[in-house]
Amino acid sequence: MRRRNPVRRLPRGAKYAVIIGGGVPGLLCLIGLICYGCRRMKLARQQRRIDSELAVPTFDRQLVFRANMGLDVSTIESYPKTVLGQSRRLPNPVDNMCSICLSDYQSQETLKSIPECNHYFHANCIDEWLKLNGTCPLCRNSPDAPSSTPTPTSSLPALDNQ
Repeated sequence: MRRRNPVRRLPRGAKYAVIIGGGVPGLLCLIGLICYGCRRMKLARQQRRIDSELAVPTFDRQLVFRANMGLDVSTIESYPKTVLGQSRRLPNPVDNMCSICLSDYQSQETLKSIPECNHYFHANCIDEWLKLNGTCPLCRNSPDAPSSTPTPTSSLPALDNQ
């Protein structure tokens, strides 16, 4: 008497389908991970090689370069300041927003203009900008030498006192 095995086996075609259906995508994922790892190692080696070639500290050169780009404090302070009146009207009606901080001008705010192009900005915004960049943020024109004397903040003219 021969006993039958109670475990049913998959047919041969089903076995091949499972092997191909799971094995091929798994193999492709494994190949992809290996390629990704190799690429990352190659980039890390290139970066180490570049870093070793540039053994001189580049950070100091960047600081010197940036310091030379901006304007000196006396030039920045020499630019005319204006206190904005209640109606918030400027000589150029297009200038109703500071293009550095993207905020609308409010009454009683101190604005500063660049004399060469007459663009207006918040005084704090343009001061910080000109310390780092020697050009107007809007037109990118380089300001000339400082004008005559700085305008004292105590005698700022108001554009409109309505």
